[in-house]
Amino acid sequence: MASETPVSVEHLCREFKTRAGLAKVEAVRDVSFRVEPGEILGFLGHNGAGKTTTMKCVLGLLAPTSGRIRVWGLPPGSPGARARLGYVPENPDYDPSFSSLELLRAFGSMRRLQGSDRDWYTLLDRVGLRGWENTRLSGYSKGMRQRVSLALALQSSPGLLVMDEPTGGLDPVARKEFRDIMLEENRRGASILLSSHLLGEVESICHRVVILNRGLMVRSGTMDELLGGERTHRITYTADGRTREMTVPTGELQAGIDMLRGRGCSVIGVERTWKSLEEVFLSATEEHR
Repeated sequence: MASETPVSVEHLCREFKTRAGLAKVEAVRDVSFRVEPGEILGFLGHNGAGKTTTMKCVLGLLAPTSGRIRVWGLPPGSPGARARLGYVPENPDYDPSFSSLELLRAFGSMRRLQGSDRDWYTLLDRVGLRGWENTRLSGYSKGMRQRVSLALALQSSPGLLVMDEPTGGLDPVARKEFRDIMLEENRRGASILLSSHLLGEVESICHRVVILNRGLMVRSGTMDELLGGERTHRITYTADGRTREMTVPTGELQAGIDMLRGRGCSVIGVERTWKSLEEVFLSATEEHR
């Protein structure tokens, strides 16, 4: 039965056998989260934390060892779920003998989409491939192949985008273009599950974040919850004719001001400060080594 929740993951576990086949490795352990309608959820973790494994389970490319996943209320990989999502892999691997236009034609036909060449030209133009539509992928750079992958993900105007390191290896201009398109799709109503090592990018566009470490979910919450929990204030003051600064936890702000004034200092200003997502990420992962 269809649901309005794009992704629901409950107690997901996924094991792999070692090469010798004598032992099992838990890549993901008891992970639970949801992607809500219209939400951009950042999915963070070191290499090997379980992000890609989880995403492949959501896509139906891997079967969970245990737990339950639903995409729009449907089993992952089912025709109804796939029809409503687009996927941008970290390392797209398409037949290099195809052109980007030929790929869009082939994928559109397989997915029974109603688009024409005119639509595909417009889409390739949108992702920055104007003039390259008929060039073989063998002549494309990594960044250009990423653009093709994004075009294929957007081809069906999906309600859910699953993006695994979509801007890895791109130059700053291309990363901004990708972010702009993600935000445009989100404003259109699409939900996004975004895995990225670029924490500044995640901090700038995501509504909520899930942090994995060694297969475990070690921190999750909205940006305000994650960064607000580390809230501090910076007090600018003068002492002995010199301007200085002091940072105090929010709960100790008034005590800090009173202490400075008691010492004869003049308080010039007070500014709220926040820890960065990078600091929160490092703190969360170091706690669970």
